[in-house]
Amino acid sequence: MTNSYVSLDVFKGSGVMDIAGDGGDSRLLSLLESVSRMVDRYCNRHFYVFKAARRFDGGGGERLLLPDLISVDVGGVRTDDDLDGFFETVWGPGEYLLLPSNADPTSSANPASRPYTSAASGGARGEGRRWPSGVRSVQISGQWGWWRHARRSAGTVSGVLDASAASVTVSDRDGIGAGVTLSVESEQMYVQSYSGSKLAVVRGVNGTGAASHNAGAAVEVFEYPGPVVEAVILQAGRLHRRSVGAAAPPERGAGPDEDVRLILGQYRKLALGVGV
Repeated sequence: MTNSYVSLDVFKGSGVMDIAGDGGDSRLLSLLESVSRMVDRYCNRHFYVFKAARRFDGGGGERLLLPDLISVDVGGVRTDDDLDGFFETVWGPGEYLLLPSNADPTSSANPASRPYTSAASGGARGEGRRWPSGVRSVQISGQWGWWRHARRSAGTVSGVLDASAASVTVSDRDGIGAGVTLSVESEQMYVQSYSGSKLAVVRGVNGTGAASHNAGAAVEVFEYPGPVVEAVILQAGRLHRRSVGAAAPPERGAGPDEDVRLILGQYRKLALGVGV
C-alpha cells in the first residue's frame, strides 16, 4: 500500500528527528509506510481514503453493519434480490439511511468527523424494507476510510497532465512532500519524491484510476487525525533510533510500543469480521 500518514519532510524536520541529507530517504519513507500499516492493523481500520465496490451478506434485517464508510457513489447501493450474481436493484438515496446520522466524514472543518458504520433499510422513515438475505447480496460503491479531510493546496497542475505520466509539476509545492497523498479531480496520487516543483508520483492509487488533467486543475492534500500522525511519528522514530543503536528495545509486548497503543486506543475497534 503506497500510503503514509506522515510526510518525509515532517519526519526529518527539526521539530521531530532532525535528520539532514537525503541519502536515507528511501529507507525512511519505507519505514513510515510500514508503520502506517502497523497502525491500520492495530486499529482494525484504515485512515486513508479508498474507493471501491464492496459486497456484504444481507441477512434479511433492517440494519447492515459496514466497515468505515465515508460516502456512497450515485447509484452506489445495489442488491442481488434473487441471488443470481447480478446486482439488478438500485436503491435511491431515500431508500436507505447511513448511520450514525451525525458522523459527518466529509467535512474537513469538523474535527469530530467520523465514519458511517451501518446502513438502515427503509430510509429516514423506516418503512420496513429489509436488506435481502443471502451471501454477498448487497453491494455498496463509494469511498471507505475514517474520513475525507483534504486541504486545498495553493498549487495547481502546471500544463496538461497525461494519464501515463510518472511525474506532475505544480505551480506551488504548498505542503506537498514525499509521503503525501494528493487528490486531483477523481484521481489520487502518492508522492515519492520531488525536485523543486516537479513531483515523482505513483498514479491512480487507493482504488482510483490514472486520468488526464488540464492545466490549472486543483490539487488537494489528504490529512489524517492528529493522534494517528503523532503515533506514526513516535513509533517510526523509535524504530529508526533502535536500528542505529541509539535507543533500547521495547520492554514488553508485540506490535506498537505501549504509549503508541495508548494514543491509538480511541480509534481501535474490535475485529468482528469486518476488516480494514
